[in-house]
Amino acid sequence: IAGTEIRNKIKYLQYLRKRKLTNPTKGPFHHRAPSDVFVRAVRSMLPRYTKRGMRALNSLVAYEGVPANVVRTGGRVVIPRAQRHACYRSERPYTVLGNMCKHVGWKYSDVVAKLEQARVEKASRHHKKQAKLRDAWKAARKEALAKMPKHNVAVLKKFGYS
Repeated sequence: IAGTEIRNKIKYLQYLRKRKLTNPTKGPFHHRAPSDVFVRAVRSMLPRYTKRGMRALNSLVAYEGVPANVVRTGGRVVIPRAQRHACYRSERPYTVLGNMCKHVGWKYSDVVAKLEQARVEKASRHHKKQAKLRDAWKAARKEALAKMPKHNVAVLKKFGYS
């Protein structure tokens, strides 16, 4: 979010103060999780009363961290034009959404950080295992090419297989 953390925290606290006078349990509901705050921001940008806008909003899924099912399927997307360094000048102040949400009552930042650390360690182990396997395949391929007749190797090279 653009702006200092204090400024954005004060703005969000003003939003949290808004409630239904007669029965606050009937809404509006103020979400504190970063994913919900993000969905609310996107919701305000969409024409959500049209079918197209409803479909777009229903297809939006936001998480804190990277859940296991997304790690397995590889459904992560990075939009380069939406990254901070592309949108703001480097000297301008900005707010990390997770930090601001932690200040306004989100309780699970430590849990998400722990799970993210475990995910990164697991991914690192998997990458090392895959690298060993890739090196073994390279060595086996090189050994097999050394045993092959030269004219067969030339044909393989011609088609990009060596």
